[in-house]
Amino acid sequence: MKYFLVAALFLGGIVNSLAQNRIGIETGVTAPLFTVGNSNDAFGYRHSAYMKPTISMSYLRKIDKHVYVGGALGLEAYDFYFSKTQDYKTDLQHFSSYFTITPMVDFGLGSRQYMHIFVSAAMGFLTSFNETTGVYGQGSYQTPDYSYNSSGNVRGFIFRPGLGLKQHFPISRYWHITLSESYSLLATDLTHIGEFGGIHPAYIMFKLGVMRKFHRPLHAQSAE
Repeated sequence: MKYFLVAALFLGGIVNSLAQNRIGIETGVTAPLFTVGNSNDAFGYRHSAYMKPTISMSYLRKIDKHVYVGGALGLEAYDFYFSKTQDYKTDLQHFSSYFTITPMVDFGLGSRQYMHIFVSAAMGFLTSFNETTGVYGQGSYQTPDYSYNSSGNVRGFIFRPGLGLKQHFPISRYWHITLSESYSLLATDLTHIGEFGGIHPAYIMFKLGVMRKFHRPLHAQSAE
């Protein structure tokens, strides 16, 4: 949390020195999303994902009529159950949270730009985590033969490129309410399960926020 607060204060402090830009704060929910199919306890994968809250602060600088570049600072989390059954069953309960730095490019659509598409590349730094792995003998899937703390498997750094959509609802000349939805893929493993390999779930986010536009001073615009 302290990293987010320091970075947010720094970001807010530089806004007045910048040209036509947008600064925003958003909060919402996130969840991991697995691409492997569900099966049953006799063979295959099983997983359950849980939604977690998130918060972020963003800054975008306008470089063209419809193009903005910038980034966001945020706090995000992963919370899920995952199991793999082959000759025996291994499962894990996983929780981790990350402070994220996310460069992004944003494209405004239409003349009023009430709809935006953005691409992002989140870099996450581990802030808290907890993970337990259980191992079950063949045919005995109710109670693990043994379990252990596998938190040492959780990655300290993750990289996650993504794509998103954001809707703007103006409430004044400079203030907008925003809704955003995004989907991203982990380019790095988040953790791994026993001998079965790495786990790298996709990630979905739904957020509500407020955005403030900052226009160039008149003397700066006339000088361009």
